Amino acid sequence: MNKVSVIMPCYNDGQYIMEAIDSVRQQTYKDWELIIVDDGSDDEETIRIIDSIQDENIKIYHTNHLHPAGARNYGIERANGIYILPVDSDDKIEKTYMEKAVKKIESNDKIGVVYCEADLFGEKTGKWQLPQYSFDKMLLDNIVFVTALFYKKDWESVGGFNTNMEAGMEDYDFWLGILELGKEIYQIPEILFHYRIKPVSRTTGFQSDYIQIQKVYRQIYDNHKHFYKIHQEDYDKILRDALIEQIAIRSKYEKQFEKIERYYRIPIVRKVLKKLI
Repeated sequence: MNKVSVIMPCYNDGQYIMEAIDSVRQQTYKDWELIIVDDGSDDEETIRIIDSIQDENIKIYHTNHLHPAGARNYGIERANGIYILPVDSDDKIEKTYMEKAVKKIESNDKIGVVYCEADLFGEKTGKWQLPQYSFDKMLLDNIVFVTALFYKKDWESVGGFNTNMEAGMEDYDFWLGILELGKEIYQIPEILFHYRIKPVSRTTGFQSDYIQIQKVYRQIYDNHKHFYKIHQEDYDKILRDALIEQIAIRSKYEKQFEKIERYYRIPIVRKVLKKLI
C-alpha cells in the first residue's frame, strides 16, 4: 500500500477545519498522512484549534502568507507519500475517495490525475455542475478542482503549483503541466468531494472581474505555449465552437429582451443587457 499525503492549507478556517480533518480520518484507505499548513492565521479560535490537534498521522507547519499555491507547495515538499491529495480546510471528502482514487491511478500507468464528481454545501447546495472530463474541454477551461489525487514525482517534474498566479487558477495551470508530461486525467463518476460555498471568497472576487479573468487566461496560455502549439488545430476548433455558442446565447437573450421591451415599452432594458453581456 502506497502512502497518500493529504495537503491542507489553512488561513483562519478554524470554524471549518475539524470537519475537513474528520473527513480524512474516516477514510477507508488507511495509509495516509495529513499535513496542515497554517498560512499565517491570526484568528484566535483557528490558532487554538490547530494548536490542540494531537494525532500521530497529522503534521502541522506554520508559514507566513504564502497563499494557497505556496502553502500547498510547502506541504508537498515535506510529504512522504507517493501520492498527493490537496484538501482545503473548509471542504470535505467522502470516506471512500482516497481508496477509489488510488485504485484507479494504479490501474493504468498513463493516468496522472484522478478526481471525481462533486456537490456544494454551505451558502449553496446541490450538485456542482461541472462538465464531464474531456481533454478538449481542458484545452479551453479548467474543469478539474484542486482536490484530486496525483503523483508527487509529477508535481516535482512540473515544478509545483505556480505561485505567480495572483488571482488564482494555479490548479488549472498545474493540470496543464501534468498533461504536458503526457499523462491523462480520469474522473470517477461519483460524488466523493464536497465543496463549501462561502459568502465571499477569492473565487467570487475573481469571477466578477472579467479584465482580471482575461489577464489570468493569457498568463496560463503563455505558461504553456508549447503545449497549445502542439494542439493548435484542436484548440482553434474549440475556440471557434465556444465563440459560436456565445453568439447564439447572446442572440437568444437579445430576442427575449426585445419581447419584454415591446410588452412593457421599457427601452432601458436594452442598456441593462449591454452591461450584462
